[in-house]
Amino acid sequence: MKAQIIVIGDELLSGRISDANTAPLARWLESTGFHLSRVILTRDKEDELLPLLKSAWEDSDLVITTGGLGPTKDDITKQVFDLFINGPGGTLSESVEARELVTSHYQRINKVWSPTTNHYHMLPKNLGVFSNPKGLAPGLIWESSNKVLLATPGVPRELMAMIEGPMPEILARNFKLPRITDQNLIFKTHSIPEEIIFFELMPNLWNELEEVGKVSSLPQVMGVDIVVTFKGTKQDLIREEKKWEELLIKSPLAPHLWSVGPALIEEAVVKRAQEKGLTFGFAESCTGGLVGHRITNVMGSSSVFKGSLVTYANEAKENILKVSSDSLKEFGAVSEQVAQQMAKGAREALSVDLAVSLTGIAGPGGGSEEKPVGTICIGQASSKESRSKRYQMYGSRDHLKRRFSEIALFGLLKLIDTF
Repeated sequence: MKAQIIVIGDELLSGRISDANTAPLARWLESTGFHLSRVILTRDKEDELLPLLKSAWEDSDLVITTGGLGPTKDDITKQVFDLFINGPGGTLSESVEARELVTSHYQRINKVWSPTTNHYHMLPKNLGVFSNPKGLAPGLIWESSNKVLLATPGVPRELMAMIEGPMPEILARNFKLPRITDQNLIFKTHSIPEEIIFFELMPNLWNELEEVGKVSSLPQVMGVDIVVTFKGTKQDLIREEKKWEELLIKSPLAPHLWSVGPALIEEAVVKRAQEKGLTFGFAESCTGGLVGHRITNVMGSSSVFKGSLVTYANEAKENILKVSSDSLKEFGAVSEQVAQQMAKGAREALSVDLAVSLTGIAGPGGGSEEKPVGTICIGQASSKESRSKRYQMYGSRDHLKRRFSEIALFGLLKLIDTF
Protein backbone atom coordinates (compact mmCIF):
# COMPACT_ATOMS: atom_id res chain seq x y z
CA MET A 1 0.00 0.00 0.00
CA LYS A 2 1.37 3.38 -1.06
CA ALA A 3 0.86 6.73 0.63
CA GLN A 4 1.79 10.34 -0.11
CA ILE A 5 1.80 13.42 2.09
CA ILE A 6 1.12 16.96 0.86
CA VAL A 7 2.17 19.66 3.32
CA ILE A 8 0.40 22.96 2.59
CA GLY A 9 1.52 26.42 3.70
CA ASP A 10 3.26 29.50 2.32
CA GLU A 11 4.97 29.97 5.69
CA LEU A 12 6.78 26.63 5.30
CA LEU A 13 8.33 27.61 1.98
CA SER A 14 9.30 31.06 3.19
CA GLY A 15 11.13 29.62 6.18
CA ARG A 16 8.97 31.36 8.79
CA ILE A 17 8.16 28.01 10.41
CA SER A 18 9.50 24.49 10.07
CA ASP A 19 7.50 21.43 9.08
CA ALA A 20 6.87 19.41 12.24
CA ASN A 21 4.26 17.05 10.80
CA THR A 22 6.05 14.89 8.26
CA ALA A 23 8.17 12.91 10.74
CA PRO A 24 5.32 11.74 13.02
CA LEU A 25 3.09 11.05 10.01
CA ALA A 26 5.83 9.01 8.32
CA ARG A 27 6.46 6.97 11.48
CA TRP A 28 2.76 6.30 11.88
CA LEU A 29 2.28 5.28 8.25
CA GLU A 30 5.26 2.93 8.45
CA SER A 31 3.89 1.32 11.61
CA THR A 32 0.54 0.62 9.91
CA GLY A 33 2.09 -0.99 6.84
CA PHE A 34 2.06 1.88 4.33
CA HIS A 35 4.98 2.72 2.09
CA LEU A 36 5.46 6.49 2.01
CA SER A 37 6.53 7.18 -1.56
CA ARG A 38 6.62 10.97 -1.59
CA VAL A 39 6.30 14.09 0.60
CA ILE A 40 5.50 17.41 -1.09
CA LEU A 41 5.58 20.95 0.33
CA THR A 42 3.38 23.42 -1.54
CA ARG A 43 1.94 26.90 -1.22
CA ASP A 44 -1.69 27.78 -0.48
CA LYS A 45 -2.36 28.22 -4.20
CA GLU A 46 -5.02 26.43 -6.19
CA ASP A 47 -2.99 26.17 -9.40
CA GLU A 48 -0.13 24.49 -7.48
CA LEU A 49 -2.09 22.28 -5.09
CA LEU A 50 -4.67 20.87 -7.52
CA PRO A 51 -2.23 19.15 -9.95
CA LEU A 52 -0.22 17.80 -7.02
CA LEU A 53 -3.39 16.36 -5.52
CA LYS A 54 -4.38 14.71 -8.80
CA SER A 55 -0.93 13.19 -9.25
CA ALA A 56 -0.78 11.89 -5.68
CA TRP A 57 -4.26 10.34 -5.96
CA GLU A 58 -3.41 8.52 -9.19
CA ASP A 59 -0.25 7.03 -7.73
CA SER A 60 -1.32 6.17 -4.16
CA ASP A 61 -3.83 4.30 -2.03
CA LEU A 62 -3.79 6.97 0.67
CA VAL A 63 -3.18 10.72 0.38
CA ILE A 64 -2.88 12.92 3.47
CA THR A 65 -2.74 16.70 3.36
CA THR A 66 -1.83 18.91 6.32
CA GLY A 67 -2.66 22.61 6.58
CA GLY A 68 -5.09 24.96 4.92
CA LEU A 69 -8.18 24.15 7.02
CA GLY A 70 -8.33 27.33 9.11
CA PRO A 71 -10.83 30.20 8.93
CA THR A 72 -8.72 32.72 7.00
CA LYS A 73 -8.68 33.51 3.26
CA ASP A 74 -5.41 31.69 2.63
CA ASP A 75 -6.92 28.39 3.81
CA ILE A 76 -8.06 26.96 0.49
CA THR A 77 -7.87 23.19 0.99
CA LYS A 78 -11.66 22.68 0.94
CA GLN A 79 -12.06 24.69 -2.25
CA VAL A 80 -9.34 22.69 -3.99
CA PHE A 81 -10.88 19.43 -2.76
CA ASP A 82 -14.17 20.56 -4.28
CA LEU A 83 -12.51 21.11 -7.66
CA PHE A 84 -10.73 17.78 -7.42
CA ILE A 85 -13.76 15.72 -6.38
CA ASN A 86 -16.66 17.51 -8.07
CA GLY A 87 -15.07 19.52 -10.88
CA PRO A 88 -15.53 23.22 -11.76
CA GLY A 89 -18.68 25.07 -10.77
CA GLY A 90 -19.23 23.41 -7.43
CA THR A 91 -20.10 25.33 -4.28
CA LEU A 92 -19.71 24.62 -0.61
CA SER A 93 -22.89 23.82 1.26
CA GLU A 94 -23.78 23.27 4.90
CA SER A 95 -23.10 19.79 6.26
CA VAL A 96 -25.21 18.69 9.21
CA GLU A 97 -22.50 16.25 10.23
CA ALA A 98 -19.84 18.97 10.15
CA ARG A 99 -22.04 21.42 12.03
CA GLU A 100 -22.62 18.93 14.85
CA LEU A 101 -18.92 18.05 15.02
CA VAL A 102 -17.77 21.68 15.11
CA THR A 103 -20.35 22.48 17.81
CA SER A 104 -18.98 19.63 19.93
CA HIS A 105 -15.40 20.85 19.40
CA TYR A 106 -16.33 24.27 20.79
CA GLN A 107 -18.30 22.76 23.68
CA ARG A 108 -15.16 20.84 24.64
CA ILE A 109 -13.45 24.16 25.43
CA ASN A 110 -16.59 25.67 27.01
CA LYS A 111 -17.34 27.98 24.09
CA VAL A 112 -20.34 28.47 21.83
CA TRP A 113 -19.65 28.12 18.12
CA SER A 114 -21.04 30.70 15.73
CA PRO A 115 -21.09 30.19 11.94
CA THR A 116 -20.36 33.90 11.55
CA THR A 117 -16.75 33.47 12.73
CA ASN A 118 -15.71 30.62 10.42
CA HIS A 119 -17.04 28.21 7.80
CA TYR A 120 -15.99 24.92 9.32
CA HIS A 121 -19.52 23.57 8.65
CA MET A 122 -19.41 24.34 4.92
CA LEU A 123 -18.17 21.43 2.80
CA PRO A 124 -17.92 20.32 -0.82
CA LYS A 125 -20.38 17.70 -1.97
CA ASN A 126 -19.35 14.09 -1.20
CA LEU A 127 -16.83 15.12 1.45
CA GLY A 128 -17.05 13.82 5.03
CA VAL A 129 -15.53 14.95 8.31
CA PHE A 130 -13.81 13.35 11.27
CA SER A 131 -13.02 14.51 14.78
CA ASN A 132 -10.21 16.85 15.81
CA PRO A 133 -9.60 15.93 19.49
CA LYS A 134 -7.30 18.90 20.18
CA GLY A 135 -8.59 21.62 17.83
CA LEU A 136 -11.65 23.19 16.28
CA ALA A 137 -11.43 22.59 12.53
CA PRO A 138 -12.57 19.04 11.70
CA GLY A 139 -10.58 16.72 9.51
CA LEU A 140 -11.89 16.02 6.00
CA ILE A 141 -12.25 12.63 4.34
CA TRP A 142 -13.10 11.29 0.90
CA GLU A 143 -13.35 7.55 0.33
CA SER A 144 -13.55 6.39 -3.29
CA SER A 145 -12.41 3.43 -5.42
CA ASN A 146 -10.72 1.72 -2.46
CA LYS A 147 -8.65 4.83 -1.87
CA VAL A 148 -8.75 7.45 0.88
CA LEU A 149 -8.01 11.18 0.91
CA LEU A 150 -7.56 12.79 4.32
CA ALA A 151 -7.07 16.47 5.19
CA THR A 152 -5.78 17.43 8.62
CA PRO A 153 -4.97 20.79 10.23
CA GLY A 154 -1.36 21.92 10.12
CA VAL A 155 -1.04 22.44 13.89
CA PRO A 156 1.27 19.61 15.08
CA ARG A 157 -0.52 18.87 18.36
CA GLU A 158 -3.83 18.59 16.51
CA LEU A 159 -2.36 16.21 13.95
CA MET A 160 -0.83 14.05 16.69
CA ALA A 161 -4.20 13.80 18.42
CA MET A 162 -5.78 12.69 15.15
CA ILE A 163 -3.07 10.07 14.62
CA GLU A 164 -3.75 8.74 18.11
CA GLY A 165 -7.54 9.07 17.77
CA PRO A 166 -9.76 8.79 14.70
CA MET A 167 -7.26 8.14 11.90
CA PRO A 168 -6.31 4.53 12.79
CA GLU A 169 -10.01 3.61 12.74
CA ILE A 170 -10.40 5.21 9.29
CA LEU A 171 -7.54 3.15 7.90
CA ALA A 172 -8.80 -0.04 9.55
CA ARG A 173 -12.19 0.21 7.87
CA ASN A 174 -10.77 1.01 4.44
CA PHE A 175 -7.67 -1.17 4.18
CA LYS A 176 -6.61 -4.66 5.08
CA LEU A 177 -3.71 -3.66 7.29
CA PRO A 178 -0.87 -6.18 7.44
CA ARG A 179 0.08 -7.83 10.71
CA ILE A 180 3.71 -7.89 9.62
CA THR A 181 5.19 -4.44 9.03
CA ASP A 182 8.57 -2.71 9.20
CA GLN A 183 9.93 -2.79 12.74
CA ASN A 184 12.84 -0.67 13.94
CA LEU A 185 15.29 -2.12 16.43
CA ILE A 186 17.10 0.89 17.91
CA PHE A 187 20.25 1.09 20.01
CA LYS A 188 21.14 4.54 21.35
CA THR A 189 24.74 5.30 22.30
CA HIS A 190 26.58 8.33 23.67
CA SER A 191 30.09 9.77 23.69
CA ILE A 192 31.45 7.51 20.97
CA PRO A 193 31.76 7.98 17.17
CA GLU A 194 30.68 5.49 14.50
CA GLU A 195 34.19 4.51 13.48
CA ILE A 196 35.09 3.49 17.04
CA ILE A 197 31.93 1.40 17.42
CA PHE A 198 32.19 -0.51 14.15
CA PHE A 199 35.95 -0.66 13.56
CA GLU A 200 37.45 -0.90 17.04
CA LEU A 201 35.00 -1.90 19.78
CA MET A 202 32.79 -4.32 17.82
CA PRO A 203 34.09 -4.87 14.28
CA ASN A 204 31.63 -7.74 13.65
CA LEU A 205 28.56 -5.89 14.93
CA TRP A 206 27.35 -4.54 11.57
CA ASN A 207 27.48 -7.97 9.92
CA GLU A 208 25.73 -9.59 12.87
CA LEU A 209 22.94 -6.99 12.80
CA GLU A 210 22.53 -7.45 9.03
CA GLU A 211 21.34 -10.97 9.79
CA VAL A 212 18.31 -9.30 11.40
CA GLY A 213 17.64 -6.58 8.83
CA LYS A 214 18.83 -3.41 7.12
CA VAL A 215 21.33 -1.51 9.30
CA SER A 216 21.62 2.28 9.54
CA SER A 217 24.02 4.35 11.63
CA LEU A 218 22.58 7.77 12.49
CA PRO A 219 24.87 10.31 14.25
CA GLN A 220 23.07 12.42 16.87
CA VAL A 221 24.07 15.43 18.98
CA MET A 222 25.90 13.39 21.62
CA GLY A 223 26.18 9.91 20.13
CA VAL A 224 25.03 7.46 17.50
CA ASP A 225 21.70 5.71 16.97
CA ILE A 226 22.04 2.26 15.41
CA VAL A 227 18.80 1.27 13.68
CA VAL A 228 17.96 -2.17 12.27
CA THR A 229 14.81 -2.31 10.12
CA PHE A 230 13.18 -5.69 9.54
CA LYS A 231 9.80 -7.19 8.64
CA GLY A 232 7.92 -8.56 11.63
CA THR A 233 5.32 -8.11 14.32
CA LYS A 234 5.48 -6.07 17.52
CA GLN A 235 6.15 -9.31 19.36
CA ASP A 236 9.12 -9.97 17.06
CA LEU A 237 10.49 -6.50 17.91
CA ILE A 238 10.11 -7.08 21.65
CA ARG A 239 11.91 -10.42 21.35
CA GLU A 240 14.81 -8.90 19.35
CA GLU A 241 15.11 -5.97 21.77
CA LYS A 242 15.40 -8.31 24.73
CA LYS A 243 17.93 -10.57 22.98
CA TRP A 244 20.20 -7.73 21.82
CA GLU A 245 20.00 -5.84 25.09
CA GLU A 246 21.24 -8.94 26.93
CA LEU A 247 24.09 -9.27 24.43
CA LEU A 248 25.14 -5.63 24.35
CA ILE A 249 25.19 -5.01 28.11
CA LYS A 250 27.95 -7.65 28.24
CA SER A 251 29.82 -6.17 25.28
CA PRO A 252 32.50 -3.44 24.98
CA LEU A 253 29.72 -1.08 23.86
CA ALA A 254 27.93 -1.33 27.22
CA PRO A 255 29.41 1.85 28.83
CA HIS A 256 28.09 3.89 25.89
CA LEU A 257 24.67 2.24 25.51
CA TRP A 258 21.91 4.20 27.19
CA SER A 259 18.75 2.89 25.53
CA VAL A 260 17.39 -0.03 23.55
CA GLY A 261 14.34 1.47 21.90
CA PRO A 262 13.26 4.92 20.69
CA ALA A 263 13.43 6.75 24.05
CA LEU A 264 14.65 10.36 24.31
CA ILE A 265 17.41 11.13 26.80
CA GLU A 266 15.00 13.15 28.95
CA GLU A 267 12.64 10.18 29.06
CA ALA A 268 15.47 7.89 30.12
CA VAL A 269 16.49 10.30 32.90
CA VAL A 270 12.97 10.47 34.32
CA LYS A 271 12.47 6.70 34.09
CA ARG A 272 15.78 5.85 35.81
CA ALA A 273 15.20 8.43 38.55
CA GLN A 274 11.73 6.99 39.19
CA GLU A 275 13.15 3.46 39.36
CA LYS A 276 15.76 4.55 41.92
CA GLY A 277 13.46 6.89 43.87
CA LEU A 278 15.72 9.92 43.32
CA THR A 279 14.75 13.57 42.91
CA PHE A 280 16.75 16.07 40.87
CA GLY A 281 16.91 19.68 39.73
CA PHE A 282 19.04 22.10 37.74
CA ALA A 283 20.81 25.43 37.94
CA GLU A 284 20.94 26.88 34.43
CA SER A 285 22.74 29.92 33.11
CA CYS A 286 23.54 29.78 29.38
CA THR A 287 20.68 27.35 28.57
CA GLY A 288 18.06 29.63 30.11
CA GLY A 289 15.75 26.84 31.32
CA LEU A 290 16.08 24.55 28.28
CA VAL A 291 17.11 21.52 30.34
CA GLY A 292 14.16 21.91 32.67
CA HIS A 293 11.87 22.43 29.68
CA ARG A 294 12.98 19.15 28.13
CA ILE A 295 12.36 17.27 31.36
CA THR A 296 8.87 18.74 31.79
CA ASN A 297 7.96 17.47 28.32
CA VAL A 298 8.04 13.97 29.85
CA MET A 299 4.76 12.80 31.32
CA GLY A 300 5.14 11.97 35.01
CA SER A 301 8.32 14.00 35.45
CA SER A 302 6.82 15.85 38.43
CA SER A 303 7.40 12.75 40.56
CA VAL A 304 11.18 13.24 40.37
CA PHE A 305 11.87 16.72 38.96
CA LYS A 306 11.63 19.58 41.48
CA GLY A 307 12.70 22.60 39.46
CA SER A 308 15.31 24.50 37.51
CA LEU A 309 16.81 27.76 38.74
CA VAL A 310 17.73 30.06 35.86
CA THR A 311 20.54 32.18 37.29
CA TYR A 312 21.77 34.09 34.28
CA ALA A 313 23.36 37.09 35.98
CA ASN A 314 26.20 36.84 38.48
CA GLU A 315 24.02 38.47 41.13
CA ALA A 316 21.50 35.65 40.77
CA LYS A 317 24.24 33.06 41.12
CA GLU A 318 25.39 34.76 44.31
CA ASN A 319 21.97 35.47 45.84
CA ILE A 320 20.09 32.30 44.90
CA LEU A 321 22.81 29.67 44.65
CA LYS A 322 25.25 31.17 47.15
CA VAL A 323 28.12 31.16 44.67
CA SER A 324 31.15 32.92 46.13
CA SER A 325 31.75 36.41 44.76
CA ASP A 326 35.47 35.73 45.12
CA SER A 327 35.15 32.70 42.81
CA LEU A 328 33.25 34.75 40.25
CA LYS A 329 35.95 37.41 40.29
CA GLU A 330 38.91 35.05 40.27
CA PHE A 331 37.70 32.34 37.88
CA GLY A 332 34.77 33.95 36.05
CA ALA A 333 31.16 32.81 35.73
CA VAL A 334 32.14 30.20 33.14
CA SER A 335 34.46 28.05 35.22
CA GLU A 336 34.52 24.65 36.84
CA GLN A 337 34.72 26.27 40.28
CA VAL A 338 31.52 28.26 39.75
CA ALA A 339 29.71 25.33 38.10
CA GLN A 340 30.46 23.14 41.11
CA GLN A 341 29.18 25.79 43.53
CA MET A 342 26.07 26.29 41.39
CA ALA A 343 25.26 22.57 41.59
CA LYS A 344 25.74 22.49 45.34
CA GLY A 345 23.59 25.59 45.74
CA ALA A 346 20.81 24.17 43.54
CA ARG A 347 20.77 20.91 45.48
CA GLU A 348 20.31 22.81 48.73
CA ALA A 349 17.82 25.37 47.40
CA LEU A 350 15.64 22.73 45.72
CA SER A 351 16.08 20.06 48.42
CA VAL A 352 16.83 17.35 45.86
CA ASP A 353 19.00 14.25 45.83
CA LEU A 354 20.88 15.28 42.69
CA ALA A 355 21.57 18.63 41.05
CA VAL A 356 23.23 19.55 37.77
CA SER A 357 24.44 23.02 36.77
CA LEU A 358 25.35 24.61 33.45
CA THR A 359 27.37 27.76 32.84
CA GLY A 360 28.87 28.49 29.44
CA ILE A 361 29.23 30.68 26.37
CA ALA A 362 26.68 30.04 23.62
CA GLY A 363 27.84 32.91 21.43
CA PRO A 364 28.06 34.22 18.86
CA GLY A 365 29.92 36.81 20.97
CA GLY A 366 31.31 36.73 24.49
CA GLY A 367 34.15 34.29 23.94
CA SER A 368 37.87 34.81 24.48
CA GLU A 369 41.10 33.02 23.64
CA GLU A 370 41.02 31.32 27.03
CA LYS A 371 37.28 30.60 26.92
CA PRO A 372 36.04 30.53 23.32
CA VAL A 373 32.42 30.33 22.24
CA GLY A 374 31.19 26.80 22.93
CA THR A 375 32.85 26.52 26.33
CA ILE A 376 30.53 24.84 28.83
CA CYS A 377 31.14 23.88 32.45
CA ILE A 378 28.82 21.26 33.95
CA GLY A 379 28.55 20.78 37.71
CA GLN A 380 27.04 17.89 39.64
CA ALA A 381 26.13 17.57 43.30
CA SER A 382 24.84 14.62 45.29
CA SER A 383 25.01 13.30 48.83
CA LYS A 384 28.26 11.55 47.87
CA GLU A 385 30.22 14.39 46.28
CA SER A 386 30.20 17.50 44.13
CA ARG A 387 32.28 17.94 40.99
CA SER A 388 32.46 19.75 37.68
CA LYS A 389 33.97 19.42 34.24
CA ARG A 390 34.68 21.74 31.33
CA TYR A 391 33.86 20.87 27.71
CA GLN A 392 34.42 22.57 24.37
CA MET A 393 31.74 22.35 21.66
CA TYR A 394 31.04 23.99 18.33
CA GLY A 395 28.02 25.30 16.43
CA SER A 396 25.47 28.10 16.30
CA ARG A 397 23.90 29.56 19.42
CA ASP A 398 20.78 27.39 19.18
CA HIS A 399 22.81 24.29 18.36
CA LEU A 400 25.20 24.90 21.24
CA LYS A 401 22.39 25.35 23.74
CA ARG A 402 20.92 22.05 22.57
CA ARG A 403 24.31 20.33 22.87
CA PHE A 404 24.87 21.84 26.32
CA SER A 405 21.51 20.45 27.47
CA GLU A 406 22.34 17.05 25.97
CA ILE A 407 25.65 16.69 27.80
CA ALA A 408 24.03 17.78 31.07
CA LEU A 409 21.27 15.17 30.71
CA PHE A 410 23.70 12.40 29.78
CA GLY A 411 25.79 13.31 32.79
CA LEU A 412 22.72 13.19 35.01
CA LEU A 413 21.77 9.78 33.63
CA LYS A 414 25.23 8.42 34.45
CA LEU A 415 25.04 10.00 37.91
CA ILE A 416 21.67 8.36 38.59
CA ASP A 417 23.11 4.98 37.60
CA THR A 418 25.78 5.26 40.35
CA PHE A 419 23.10 5.10 43.06
